[in-house]
Amino acid sequence: VERGIARLKTWRIFRKARCSPTWLTTVAKAVVPLESYR
Repeated sequence: VERGIARLKTWRIFRKARCSPTWLTTVAKAVVPLESYR
């Protein structure tokens, strides 16, 4: 369940990221450690 919620949050962030490239880099930096943590 937590993983699903986290995924929803990331999708919302990605929608915002489409509007601003700086968001995209921030998200990328945040997601990479999370992915490697799995």
